[in-house]
Amino acid sequence: MIVKMKKLTLLVSEKERENFLKSLRALGVIHVKNIKKPSADELSIVENTVTTVKNAISILEPYSSLRKGAKAGPVIARRPAKQADEACLAGRQAIPSRAKEIVSLAEEKSILLEGLGSIEKEIEWFKPWGGFDPGDIAALQEKGIFTRLYRAKKNALKTIKERTDAYIVRKDAQYAYIAQISKNADDTLPFEEIKPAKESLASCLRKRENLKKEIDEIDVKFKAASRTQGPLKQYLDSAGRKCAFLSVMHGMGEEGQFSYLAGFCPINRVKDVTALAKSAGAGYLVEDPDKPEEVPTLIKNPKWVRIVNPVFKFMNTIPGYGEHDISLWFLIFFSLFFAMLISDAGYGLLFIALTFFARKKLKKMPPEPFLLMYLLSFSTIIWGAITGTWFGSEKIAALPFLNLIVVDKINGLVEDNQNFMIYLCFVIGVVQLSLAHLLLAVKKINSLKAIAELGWVALLWGLFFTAGMLVLERNLPSFAVYLFAGGVLTILLFSNPQKNIIRGVLTTLADLPLKIISSFSDVVSYLRLFAVGYASTVLAVTFNNMALDIGFNGFFASLAGAFVLFFGHTLNIVLGLMAVIVHGIRLNMLEFSGQMGMEWSGKEYNPFCETS
Repeated sequence: MIVKMKKLTLLVSEKERENFLKSLRALGVIHVKNIKKPSADELSIVENTVTTVKNAISILEPYSSLRKGAKAGPVIARRPAKQADEACLAGRQAIPSRAKEIVSLAEEKSILLEGLGSIEKEIEWFKPWGGFDPGDIAALQEKGIFTRLYRAKKNALKTIKERTDAYIVRKDAQYAYIAQISKNADDTLPFEEIKPAKESLASCLRKRENLKKEIDEIDVKFKAASRTQGPLKQYLDSAGRKCAFLSVMHGMGEEGQFSYLAGFCPINRVKDVTALAKSAGAGYLVEDPDKPEEVPTLIKNPKWVRIVNPVFKFMNTIPGYGEHDISLWFLIFFSLFFAMLISDAGYGLLFIALTFFARKKLKKMPPEPFLLMYLLSFSTIIWGAITGTWFGSEKIAALPFLNLIVVDKINGLVEDNQNFMIYLCFVIGVVQLSLAHLLLAVKKINSLKAIAELGWVALLWGLFFTAGMLVLERNLPSFAVYLFAGGVLTILLFSNPQKNIIRGVLTTLADLPLKIISSFSDVVSYLRLFAVGYASTVLAVTFNNMALDIGFNGFFASLAGAFVLFFGHTLNIVLGLMAVIVHGIRLNMLEFSGQMGMEWSGKEYNPFCETS
């Protein structure tokens, strides 16, 4: 459920502004909307410090693991309280400069690494030529002996066979490296000329060692400095809160001796803000939001519904304040889609086991992802059990108890059930899409537009029967025409109710054909549930048969058969999980949400509080 918000404007004297903001931050319920862009020297200094400390922490992160397992240092005697406070303050004051030093060292290391890369290229140059001193070439030139270096394809060497001034220094798989030594400065060879290195190999090697030594010294400093990550992170947390506070304070509007801010507050907490304003002698104005796109979205749901939140976080999607919270419906249909796409009870058992193991190992993680996986796994087991698919094995499904659970009409191992499964997917699709319009109708209950949404429900069912006729060659019921015609007429009359009925009808008619085509496509789109689930079952059966063809008579045959089973089912599971992301989420986020007109344009409610 999306929590209703109120827009609040708070007015306070310039003198009391800072104290009032501290009290407001302690209350922690106002999502502040800056009146102006925050700008102040103090804020800039804090922002720059935050950036520097963040960079320092990032730089030191790789060095933390190098200290793991190191012996603890000597125990330091406890200082008296006053000395400890003074030392703490001094330490906190030193952190920004320490962070700057770390960043500066990182920049220095970057320059050294760049220089090392250049030197490595210089050293690489000597590989085909040997470790001579390029300065000798200049010395010979002063004595009238001219040396040029070339690289040529080996098959081109025949062109210089008769040359007495060309000497092959070295050959590799592709090229020959040639030195031309002549007393004529204009003599050349028809090959790619190689410029000599700038300095000798010995000099390059010395430089490389010096650069490596300097880089190692910096790494030692980073390793030692990584011990300060704790204080750095604490300082960053404190500086971040200060930055947020200054951003709010300097983002307030100003009128004479007064400052004011605007923000949004959950309707059930407005009384707390007004009480604070009264006690602080501040003025306040409470009103309904006039621009829904500016209002942040706060969603509150029961714990059992909140297990779907990790999916929304994964997709980084938030409904707009004026849109719907589809968490409940998403959870219900996503569980069904997950089960149909994976389509194997055996895989569901594996998921439960892996989730249980992961939870044991990751005890500090929030419980929602694990609870969601338990639900999805149980859904998969139920669907797999009633469709008779256990690792794609008919023998497992034929076991006495498991055989009783199978619903013959949707048995995944019977090819004759394909048309019914497609039809079932269309049913699921039209039910979910109809639900979308019914939810819109409830939201618009005080408007004639609610009737238009009921028209869309009728039209969708008409399209459903049309899809059955076109895809499955089912007979079109006679009442389907009335559903289609009645739906279109209702949509035309009530989608844009106006005094001038004709204008409203024409406005709706402009894009209605495209919407109808899109809705038909949405209904048919649910066919993917059958297609992917059926493909998963076929793939499992195929790998099972491959393993049986290899046989398990003997060690090597058993090993090969086990590998085929492991590889095949692992691949099938991976493809199934990819299908869940591509298809299972899509049907909820595009087809279902699209019928509701959702744009997912919301921004998260982020109150001004102690932790922000």
